[in-house]
This record gives sequence, structure tokens and C-alpha cells, in this order.
Amino acid sequence: MVRPTSWLPLAVLALLVGLTMWLNALVQPQAPRASGALRHDPDLIVENFNARKLDEKGQVLYTLVARKMVHYPDDDSALLESVTLEAFEPRQPKMTATADHGRLEQGGDRVWIEGNVVIVREADAKNEAARLTTEKLLVLPDEGKASTTSDVMLESLSGRAFGKGLELDNRARTMKLEQVRATFKPPPRR
Repeated sequence: MVRPTSWLPLAVLALLVGLTMWLNALVQPQAPRASGALRHDPDLIVENFNARKLDEKGQVLYTLVARKMVHYPDDDSALLESVTLEAFEPRQPKMTATADHGRLEQGGDRVWIEGNVVIVREADAKNEAARLTTEKLLVLPDEGKASTTSDVMLESLSGRAFGKGLELDNRARTMKLEQVRATFKPPPRR
């Protein structure tokens, strides 16, 4: 026969083990939840993406078109395929940039385009049309600026220039090339 006092030490020991396990679970940090917030997963995919920026009067300042746009919420970036960016600055000829792909950063304030980048500036009353090619370009569309450290080729009817790096300001109508080699045709005689 089992005496009641023989199981009492076992019950106290079991109670101590249970309390120890409960206290251990209470003081352990919570395991991170698999919410996906730290992953770089898209939350939005748009085919035939088309965005326009308007001024106060409703006039289009620039358009951004891509065959596909994939947005990532963790860093508010977006990847673009087959990109076209058109700038319609007041009193300036239209400027169009195209590229194989691109990346929107900072909510679209910065646009990196790369792969067969071509910029075409239409002619106006003072300047002939021009075509610029490079491999990678940072565009700040709200500021009307673009820059690269890559090789650049500028072509127009009157000549051709090669350079390393570019700083373009469409509003001020300035372009700065580094390490330039150029060939220009003389102007026609009058």
C-alpha cells in the first residue's frame, strides 16, 4: 500500500518543474512573426503602366510609360520594363528618354533608367534636334535634370560628340560633358 506522504515530494517536484517551465516561457522574447514586412515582395504589378505629372493649370509636365511596373512596399521602389519618359517643359522642345528597364526610387522622385538609353530632343526655332545615347541615366523629373557617369554619345545634324559623364538641365537648357571628343560640320555659307 502507498502511503500518502510518499507521493507528496513527487507532487512538489512536479509543481516546481511546471512553475519553472511557465516562468521560462514568460520571460523568453516573442518569436518574430512571419509578416513578410522584411521581405522584398511586390504588392502591385501593373501592365501597360502610364503616369502623368501635371502642373497647377492641368498641363502635362512629363509622362512615364512602361510595359510593366512592379512595386515593392518595403523600400517604396518599383522596377520598370521598356521605359519611356517624356518631358514637356514650358517653352522648351519635347525631350523623350527611352530605355530597356528602370527603377523608381523615393516615390518616383528619382528614376534610374538603363540598358540602351536614348534621349531625343526635338528641334525648335533656335536649335536642331539632337540624340544622346548612354547605358545608365539618373533622371530627376520634377527638377528637369538628368545625369550619368557612363560614356555618352551626342549626335545632331551638325556633328557628333563623345564624352564620359553627363549633367543635363532641361529647364536651364544646359548640358555638361566630361572628357569630350567632338566632330562638327561647319555652318553653311550665306
